Amino acid sequence: MGIKKDLMVLEGALYASDHPLTIPEIKELLNTESDTYVARLLEMIRTKHAGDDSPFELQQVGNAYLLRLKRSVKERIGPLMPRMKISAGALRTLALIAYRQNITLSKLAEMRGNRVYEHVRQLVAAGFVEAKPFGRTKVLRTTKKFASYFGFEDDIDVIRERLEELLG
Repeated sequence: MGIKKDLMVLEGALYASDHPLTIPEIKELLNTESDTYVARLLEMIRTKHAGDDSPFELQQVGNAYLLRLKRSVKERIGPLMPRMKISAGALRTLALIAYRQNITLSKLAEMRGNRVYEHVRQLVAAGFVEAKPFGRTKVLRTTKKFASYFGFEDDIDVIRERLEELLG
């Protein structure tokens, strides 16, 4: 493919993918071995969307990239966008799971009360949390979908640090 075609394919993939794309994934998609070529394409996309005339922005999440709506645009078209129906309580539970990755369901219930069992069911159904059996309870951690959706790296320590930064 030529550079224009590669640029178009990469831009579409960065927008349509359900997760941020890593450099190896991009290289495979474009059938290239050149890191420099991929970096050049990413910079072209970043430049293209940097101005006020584009609704998108290129975001780097760890060592991966995605194309998403700018916050200012998202705020204006928010009512038109599909929303996940997750209660405020379930979001608080999700934040606690994200901060205390690999927490047991029983420990979480001690901290937040019995309503967490329903919250965890919702969060597992939404794909934000995975629950693995551990004796008579389950161990909870966030998923790649969580990391991608909320703009985090899929790394427990990085998520915890980022949450600490956000909470001040």
